[in-house]
Amino acid sequence: MSIGKRGGLLVLTAVMTGLMVFMGMWQLSRADEKRRLLQEWKQRSQIELELKEALAMQSPFGYRLRVGGVFLAGGELFLDNQIEQGRPGYRLIRPLQTPQGLLAVDWGWLPAGEDRRQLPQVEILDDTPVLVSGALVRPWQPPLSLGGGEPDPQSRRIASLAPELLASRWGQPVLPMVLKTDMDTGGWQPVVMGPEKHLGYAVQWFAMTAAIWLAAWWWNGRRE
Repeated sequence: MSIGKRGGLLVLTAVMTGLMVFMGMWQLSRADEKRRLLQEWKQRSQIELELKEALAMQSPFGYRLRVGGVFLAGGELFLDNQIEQGRPGYRLIRPLQTPQGLLAVDWGWLPAGEDRRQLPQVEILDDTPVLVSGALVRPWQPPLSLGGGEPDPQSRRIASLAPELLASRWGQPVLPMVLKTDMDTGGWQPVVMGPEKHLGYAVQWFAMTAAIWLAAWWWNGRRE
């Protein structure tokens, strides 16, 4: 192999190595970040707040909450496109009127029927004062919006839990958090991809780095 070609191969190998090592280190840092986030969530799940305390915090998500109020009769909404164990369905969202404002309560998952035009039948709660407990979570919103015009304000089927969307359905401002009740056994997690997945990706990047150097060494040996 000529000196020029050998030098070009060395430069290409070095560039690819630098890129893959960077990606591997980035995945390791993401794994560490997710590990810290899960640990923080575990600690928060042992602490119960009052609603006024949660509202005073910049990020109350993950803490437990026990709050009293009255459910608005007939205000049930159905969050669409929610998959549980491979089955399509909805999350039932109820409006709870509290002294601090209207709070969206995630009542749990419901399977979709064969006819998607028909929503599941649910119990309509009366205006009896109740105490509700659970975990505070971020208002769920889809990762990608495809547009398609304004949603039907009369429909009880919704595509996100954005506070402004809920406010338009319920006719009053909605607090910027959702209470996931203890009745729901779905087991909310603060991250989509766990640290073990990031570790696996890091190993793949480092393995590809080693493979590139082995390939370069083999190619160079063939041309000697």
